[in-house]
Amino acid sequence: MAAHFKLDEEETHFLAAPDGAALLFAGASGTETWIERAEDTVVRLSVQAVAVATGEGGSLEVCIELNGAAAKGRDGPAPTDYRLSAGQSVEVMVKGGERLAFKAYPTAQSAMILRTVVWAADMKRPATPKVDSAGHEVDAARSTRN
Repeated sequence: MAAHFKLDEEETHFLAAPDGAALLFAGASGTETWIERAEDTVVRLSVQAVAVATGEGGSLEVCIELNGAAAKGRDGPAPTDYRLSAGQSVEVMVKGGERLAFKAYPTAQSAMILRTVVWAADMKRPATPKVDSAGHEVDAARSTRN
C-alpha cells in the first residue's frame, strides 16, 4: 500500500501565495492557462511545489514556460523520504488587451509530488511624478525655503 504523506506547517507556509496574489492552480499536476490585463502591467508568475523522495536520488523540478522560454527551479537529488521543495518566479509585461499564455508545472524523479500551486500578482506601479506648470518634476521631500 502506498504511503500517504501530509504537508507539514513549513511546507504549507512555503506554498502560500503572497497577499494580493491570485491563486491560479492548486493540485499536483500544474496548469496551462493564460492571463490578460486591461492596461500594460508587470505581473509576477510563480510555481511552487513540494514532494517526498520515494527513492535514493529523488528530485523535484518546477518550470514556467512562456514565449518560447523556460525558467526552472530544482531541489535534489535527495535520499529516500527526504522532503523536497522547489519554486520559480518570473516577472513579465502583460500588454493591455492581449492574452499571455503560459505553462507552469512540476516534474519529479523518484519522488511523489504532494502539492503544486501557481499564482499571479500584479507588481506595484511606481508613483507618477508630480510635475509643475513648466513641466519640471517636483520633489515633495525638498523644501522650497531659501
